[in-house]
Amino acid sequence: MNPTSADVRDLAERLTDATRHDDVDTLAALLASIVDRNAVLAEFYEPVLAKFVVDVARTLRYRFGDEDADNVFTVDLMDGQENPVVIDELDPALRAVLRAVLAQLNGDDDDARFQLSLVEADPEPLSRLDALWHVLLWSVVFED
Repeated sequence: MNPTSADVRDLAERLTDATRHDDVDTLAALLASIVDRNAVLAEFYEPVLAKFVVDVARTLRYRFGDEDADNVFTVDLMDGQENPVVIDELDPALRAVLRAVLAQLNGDDDDARFQLSLVEADPEPLSRLDALWHVLLWSVVFED
């Protein structure tokens, strides 16, 4: 099965709704069906991840960008105690999804796709889950 854009939007919407309504059972089932490479919806992983990256970038650009200016977006990472975190200290999949958002924000679609391919290629299911979970949360939090 090759996911259509309508199927990807529908699945992303279901993930977003489950997150917003704290529907942990639905969220867990959906995430498990996407993240595991042998799962029913495994082919949706990268398209759904890409949709959330685009959504996050669009929301941030709308909130913080001046459409008439040539903005360059960067990020400062902080831990729970407000101490700086070096991006290279992040798990590779999480680092790549963050870099995909930044690439998308800065208009570099090729680099965004490359970063997403790194996430997709990560052999660790928990790393792939972490990357998807973070970009899903960012899309929900930044949209509100």
